[in-house]
Amino acid sequence: MFKSKRLVGLLLLLVVLLVAGCEGYTEMNSSTSEHHDGSGGKVTMSAGKANGASTRTIETAASGEATLDATVVLNVGQGSYKIELLGENDEVTLVLEAQGPEAVSGIGWMVTDAFGDASYRVTAVEAEDVEYRIEYGFR
Repeated sequence: MFKSKRLVGLLLLLVVLLVAGCEGYTEMNSSTSEHHDGSGGKVTMSAGKANGASTRTIETAASGEATLDATVVLNVGQGSYKIELLGENDEVTLVLEAQGPEAVSGIGWMVTDAFGDASYRVTAVEAEDVEYRIEYGFR
């Protein structure tokens, strides 16, 4: 009896550690649209609900490494949502966070990799009615 209780306790501890170590992100009722051309582009996202953390990629029209100047607008109905624009070596160049109901905006920059992709990170905590727009231009 003692061994089975101990085994159950160890299994529960293992499950808790595995769940805590996972980075996850979920969205419900979400849509994303993108437009890119030789001078810049725009990404628009909306989600009914969001929770967790994720790194996202923007496939720009750049043919290699480039620097992008970006304007970000974020609206959150409930909960909190954070956007971090990423520069070289994932250096955070802009942090924009809104707690619902709130709208915020900011200006930052990103860099693209050798394939022309720029990255940003999002973190949501029980966020609802989320909308954001990232407009960028090449330097």
